[in-house]
Amino acid sequence: KYREYILWLCFYIGFSIKIPMVPFHIWLPEAHVEAPTAGSVLLAGVLLKLGCYGFILFSIPLLGKANDFFLPFIYTICILGIIYCSLTIIRQIDLKKMIA
Repeated sequence: KYREYILWLCFYIGFSIKIPMVPFHIWLPEAHVEAPTAGSVLLAGVLLKLGCYGFILFSIPLLGKANDFFLPFIYTICILGIIYCSLTIIRQIDLKKMIA
């Protein structure tokens, strides 16, 4: 029982870095700012979507019970991410960081 939860957390951490989700998102704005425009488009258009695809493809079907257990946690993280992003974008002046 606990193995499924631990495995789900490992998948969550890995895919949260790739998506990026709130506690693991610090690398994204700097990557967008330092990348050329074509690299930034590729990063936003393809690479970030692969994390969502991997999470949907692996975590949800393989770890269903753990997914149901951690669903309130995911909802909370998503709501906190929306609030955090809204508050930080107010002070941002760099357009590429706003897009990131």
